[in-house]
Amino acid sequence: MTDETIKDLFYGNLNLFDRPMHRNEEYKEALNKAAEARDALEATMTDEQKKLLDAYVDKHSTVSCHLEYSAFLVGYKTATRLLSEAIFGKEHE
Repeated sequence: MTDETIKDLFYGNLNLFDRPMHRNEEYKEALNKAAEARDALEATMTDEQKKLLDAYVDKHSTVSCHLEYSAFLVGYKTATRLLSEAIFGKEHE
């Protein structure tokens, strides 16, 4: 076993955001429907309402990022526990 991943992480060479996003047809359809719904909504709005909508979407995106981080953390901790049990057995937790 090598330390390459640990070294890459330490020296800043590992960027977890460079992962490819798998965009299947279901994703594309949902994205298109969301864009169409926003366009239809904005067509009925004043400039002030559009600013409020933009602020809401921005804050919602921030919340989504926090949720994604939390899900990543739970997955990481679960994977670490599984790996620990696989290597050392359950009694070494």
